[in-house]
Amino acid sequence: MGLRSEPKPGPGLKTVVQRIPMNELIETCLDRLIARRVYDTYFPLHESKALRNNVTDANNRDLGDREKLKKYWATMRQFLKFQPLLLVRSYMGEKIAFYFAFIGFYNQTLILPSIVGIIIFIYGAATVATDQPTSDICGNFGNTTYMCPRCDKECPFWRLSDSCIYSNASYVFDNAATLVFAIFMSIWGRLFVKLWKRHQAVLQYDWVDNKFELNEILMSFLIITKDSIDFQEHFEPIRPKFEKEALKKGRKTNNPVTNEIESSIPIRKRVPFFLITTIVVLFTISISCTTLFAIIVYRVQMGFILNNTSVQAYSSIIITVTSAIMNLICSIALSLLYYWVAQKLTDLDLECHKYQSKYDDSLTVKIYIFQFVNYYSSLFYIAYFKGRFFEYPSKYGEPNSTGFQEQCDPAGCFVDLSIQFVVIMTGQQIVIGIVEFFMAMFGTIKRACCSRDDNTLEQWEKDRNLYDLNSIVLIDEYLKLVIQFGFVTLFVAAFPLAPLCALINNLIELRLDAWKLLTKYKRPLPFKASDIGIWNDIIAAVSHLAVLTNAAIIAWTSEFIPKMSYRTLQSTGISLVGYVNWTLSYFPISDYNATGLMPSDVPSDLTYCRYRDFRESIGPYYSHTTVYWNVTAARLAFILVFQQLVSFITYLIECLTSDVPKHIKKKIAHERYIEEHARWTSKKTEENFRNVVRISRDIPDNMQRKYGNSEYSDEMASPRDINLSATDISSNDFVEFSIL
Repeated sequence: MGLRSEPKPGPGLKTVVQRIPMNELIETCLDRLIARRVYDTYFPLHESKALRNNVTDANNRDLGDREKLKKYWATMRQFLKFQPLLLVRSYMGEKIAFYFAFIGFYNQTLILPSIVGIIIFIYGAATVATDQPTSDICGNFGNTTYMCPRCDKECPFWRLSDSCIYSNASYVFDNAATLVFAIFMSIWGRLFVKLWKRHQAVLQYDWVDNKFELNEILMSFLIITKDSIDFQEHFEPIRPKFEKEALKKGRKTNNPVTNEIESSIPIRKRVPFFLITTIVVLFTISISCTTLFAIIVYRVQMGFILNNTSVQAYSSIIITVTSAIMNLICSIALSLLYYWVAQKLTDLDLECHKYQSKYDDSLTVKIYIFQFVNYYSSLFYIAYFKGRFFEYPSKYGEPNSTGFQEQCDPAGCFVDLSIQFVVIMTGQQIVIGIVEFFMAMFGTIKRACCSRDDNTLEQWEKDRNLYDLNSIVLIDEYLKLVIQFGFVTLFVAAFPLAPLCALINNLIELRLDAWKLLTKYKRPLPFKASDIGIWNDIIAAVSHLAVLTNAAIIAWTSEFIPKMSYRTLQSTGISLVGYVNWTLSYFPISDYNATGLMPSDVPSDLTYCRYRDFRESIGPYYSHTTVYWNVTAARLAFILVFQQLVSFITYLIECLTSDVPKHIKKKIAHERYIEEHARWTSKKTEENFRNVVRISRDIPDNMQRKYGNSEYSDEMASPRDINLSATDISSNDFVEFSIL
């Protein structure tokens, strides 16, 4: 801990280092002293023994906790081993230990989805050659079918077979097994939340210090069973910044729980600042929407340019990949802006948070909302909006006009969603992982070049040069996991290998985080924690939303519903012969002449062109056919059935299992019984003691009345004289009392 002092003659400043016990640390309120610039910083020291790469002691008797963690935990050689969570908790505290417990549990639960995803992907790749719609697009039907231009006047006619590559890629990700995987992952998301709550309850119970008093165990029980009393909040110290603001515009009130006089700020004075924060958040979110619109314009313009080149057959894939990369770059750049905005909004104390936990929750919610829009907005656009609002040929407009709409390929928009998903998810993880690693290494190189030899430095000097492990660091680590959880659950139907990619990334991320915390960051203060905080609520909300998004992807983006409708309406059984022709509408070439938008390169003898929609082939309005409304009704019905099916299954699971495992409930009930029995015994003993005292006082009075004023001895008294009954005191109670 550095105490500020005046500069003195010499090469540097004099620094005073003090060691303060933990109870004195709380009493002196160092945060307030730092705010007043009395101290620079404070931090617990890492173990002073140097880290060794080669340790030969088989029993680890000479190793400190830091060395054990580095050897058996913070290395990629141990990536398949379980984590020493008790040692992590002992060295870094429960708040850090809960993070590593969460990522470890998350990795374990990703194993089954990874295996299922691999099977689904192999099935799609192995059966693509047997898909009838793909064969029609790539075969004779596709070669002889001319598609209408994608824009009016400037765009050329093109053959359906030009989308052959796109169609093959689409089937790999959009096939009959996709529905099964979507249902499985929707249930898995809800089940993950349930299992994590149970695992968290076990950790809450196991990590209660047995040396604590019995009321600490009772507190653990209340936290596990979600009692309405929030102990952590009411015993948490008030933030110094809040007290400072309260002195300006607040007042003193009595805390009804602790019965202490505390500073408070009336809600009427806080509402305007909440409104300001909301406006800033909405404005910041609009930046992501503007970026998305700019990328859509790029896609439209590139589609127009590539239509007249030799790569026309690959234009859709080229445009999708390049736009996804651009979106990734913009998302990573905007994430830095969003972090800055969220921190500034919260650090300005506009919302006047009384406790540090509430401050962290507010910062977490802001950052998550920003990143949710930042990373998911393009996926929501492709899945639910792209190609939904265009009309019919001669009404498309030009790429440089305001009314032009981006269209889907005849094979659908599913492969667009898959490519966008792969680039955003994997690219974000790779880029952020590389940046974090090199930033940590850069700090090491910088300290090696600019400081003295580590062997000549005191331990506090070495630790002072390390990075600060503040709350934003842990929030950032949780955020990466929860954003990834959103990818794995919200849009996983578009890419069945997403759980596998997430698992591989997390195995590396876990060991990288452990290495950073042990070697690149100051040792954290060992804060107690009962769970992972507000992230539990965010994960639960994402798992509920995932059911709806997966249902909508299958209904609106996938070809599953149109194919099922074709089989039902055309009575073809399981055959899809003629399905592609069924999904394409006719548009007479003569109608181009009527509108004055005739393309310049009309193929000879061409009387009509095709476009993907369910519309009448006779103008002037080209209204939707009955098939369109049947398919739309089927889509809506599917979403309802899908949501109800998954909800029913998860409801059964929740009914059969509780948030707290049965054996933990029994242990807690047993401990409560012991506590209540001890309390009752103590009360009964005190009552018996009073009875004995009262009886002993009554004995002389009884003897006095019986023998008068004559002298008497103890031998003269008999049990009949004392007249003790079983109701006054029992033999067991008397023995217990005598021992006490």
